Amino acid sequence: MTSRIFTRIFTVYAVIFLAAGIFIEIYITSAVRANHISNLQLQLENQIGLVSRDISFSSRDLDTLCMEIKKHLQARVTVIRNDGKVIGDSDHDSSSMDNHLNRIEIQQAADSGTGTTIRYSDTLQYDALYVAKKIMRGGTETGFVRIAVPLEDIYRSINILRMKIILVVLVVLLVTWAISVWQTDNLRRLLKQITDFSRALSRGEIDKRLFLKKAGEFSEIADNLTSMSVTLQKMISRSEEETNRLNVILKSVPDALLIVDAKGTIILSNTSVMDFFGDIKSSGVHFSDVVRNHEFSDLINEVRQSLVPGMTEFSIETPSEKYLTVRVSPLFYSEMELSGFVAVFHDITDLRKLEQVRKDFVANVSHELKTPITAIKGFADTLLDGAIDDHDNAARFIRTIKSNSERINSLVDDLMTISRIELGVIRVEKSLIDIGEVFESVMETFRGRASGKGLTLDAFRDHDVLQISADRNRLLQILTNLVDNAIKFTEKGGVSFGIRTEDDRQYLFVSDTGIGVPSKLVARLGERFFRVDPGRSRSMGGTGLGLAIVKHLVRAHGWSMKIESVHGRGQR
Repeated sequence: MTSRIFTRIFTVYAVIFLAAGIFIEIYITSAVRANHISNLQLQLENQIGLVSRDISFSSRDLDTLCMEIKKHLQARVTVIRNDGKVIGDSDHDSSSMDNHLNRIEIQQAADSGTGTTIRYSDTLQYDALYVAKKIMRGGTETGFVRIAVPLEDIYRSINILRMKIILVVLVVLLVTWAISVWQTDNLRRLLKQITDFSRALSRGEIDKRLFLKKAGEFSEIADNLTSMSVTLQKMISRSEEETNRLNVILKSVPDALLIVDAKGTIILSNTSVMDFFGDIKSSGVHFSDVVRNHEFSDLINEVRQSLVPGMTEFSIETPSEKYLTVRVSPLFYSEMELSGFVAVFHDITDLRKLEQVRKDFVANVSHELKTPITAIKGFADTLLDGAIDDHDNAARFIRTIKSNSERINSLVDDLMTISRIELGVIRVEKSLIDIGEVFESVMETFRGRASGKGLTLDAFRDHDVLQISADRNRLLQILTNLVDNAIKFTEKGGVSFGIRTEDDRQYLFVSDTGIGVPSKLVARLGERFFRVDPGRSRSMGGTGLGLAIVKHLVRAHGWSMKIESVHGRGQR
């Protein structure tokens, strides 16, 4: 880079000074030559005027006189008659010389009185200045006197001047070269600093600053570049801050978000997309590779056509069964030019399940109440129709009415219990209780029922566990419901319950060797009125609310409940 800059600068300076030198040489040498010749011409004219007084044109041989005059003038003297005949010459024998009437200086002198010319002299063997003057005597033209001076000295002087000019030009060129080298090195240093700084900016090193010393006009460039770097750093910091803020907002949004371009390629998504659609690539791919649902694709096409937001609901099977709502809005970067779509997915699976639970609850309550009420109404109508007088059947009918009314009462009591727990009316008041005494109470309650079915009933606890923090009555209710269900659905083997310590945590458990529950139904255990086998549960007098009450009481204690079951091998 340095050599290129030096070459350009030096070439410009060299061309300028060479042109100037050539112009000066031509102009000055021409002017000096013309001035010298003009002065010499005047001098020779004056000398002719002086020497012509001593010349007699009537003489036949003036060569000797001309040679005498040359000694004083140091110039060739020639005397010529009116007819051009040379009658005297200081350098040659006049009698052998040609007629000079046609010579230019003689013709000029004949016309204007004085004639001048420069030409190569065959006699002198170099250029000479010839000055001729017409001589008048008594008003009559008598002849011409011509003096010739060699121009060798003048040319020598001009050549010396030319050499001086060339020397000056060479000196100026050398000085220019030295200045160019100095300026080039200075420019190279400044340009290198600017180039290095610009390269650092292009690499993203925007924290650097540029300071130039003795840079002249480059200082302003350095200040502008530094100001640009500071401004760029602020803009990038602001952009990064906004990007980070946007990423935090997107990560904190529980709903899945997709930003799709006009071609259907996903250009931005949040982390919730993986929770909704699985651990798949969700950026740079077509939206159909992530959301495999035709209803969503139809909605995208509908929004593309109408350019207004739209919404739909759909379900997916993988990675797990979910019910989703999606709202798709068109994205415009410029007015009325579709740039893409923004799709926001909301998981309504729990809402759908709650709606289903509510529907099931209403249907189950209606069904659970309808059966005993129908029985009561039927037997009451039978008694009113005259069966009351049939003492044997009347007593049986009344016992049936009483049994169904007790079933309704039990159902209402269980529902009220769940409602009071949910409303906080029934409060759990924890205290340190004797866990052995609670287990003994449960054993006393169910020992007879278990032995009546040929089942074993066992209670276990670690030796170091004597007390736990719980509400005694509610804990007794939890264990009673669980053991009751275990005995009810176990035909052989036995039921066990107790408390163990694992990983510094205490676990209450109830296990049996009953029929168990299919794995796909385990998650529904604890729902109100849910029965694995509805017919069998009702025949055993259950309301379907026992596990729901247990679940609510466990939560009220701040505990968690886990159910493990293998179909045909019991549950825990």
